[in-house]
Amino acid sequence: MSEQKMTPADLPSGRSPALDRLDVLVGEWATAAVFDAGFFGPGSPEVVGHGRTTFAWLKGRRVLAQTFTNDHPDAPDGLCAIGLSDQPEVFVQHYHDSRGETRDYLMTLDDGELRFWRADPAFAQRYRGTVTADGKTIEGAWEVSEDGHTWRHDFKLIYTRAG
Repeated sequence: MSEQKMTPADLPSGRSPALDRLDVLVGEWATAAVFDAGFFGPGSPEVVGHGRTTFAWLKGRRVLAQTFTNDHPDAPDGLCAIGLSDQPEVFVQHYHDSRGETRDYLMTLDDGELRFWRADPAFAQRYRGTVTADGKTIEGAWEVSEDGHTWRHDFKLIYTRAG
């Protein structure tokens, strides 16, 4: 009796070349989250939280794994899986952190601009960052909206390639 290999019908037939755009993220990064003066209450100073982020392809280069740690005890550590969404040229990031929070973000990376967003009606978020031409820095900021219409600055997030 011959052994037949079974493959689920919903597996993609090949690797999308769109995934190659994520190569610029691969590696180790130092991170700095910059919270403006007053963020933690009236009169509070600017606070900079430091951390590390690593991006690495899983076997087959169809999913990019992201892990992150933060030096501040109140900031979460976490992991994410990034792959293609069901929308052309759009990625999805499945986010999980040490607080037990899980979120799904849509993501694009085009022409040196990295964007994440989620349209949760209770707490919408978006990030827009610029990747430098040499690929060594990503500088951007998160915004939040409690109603999905009015956006406010949350904090800057800067990635600097380590090493």
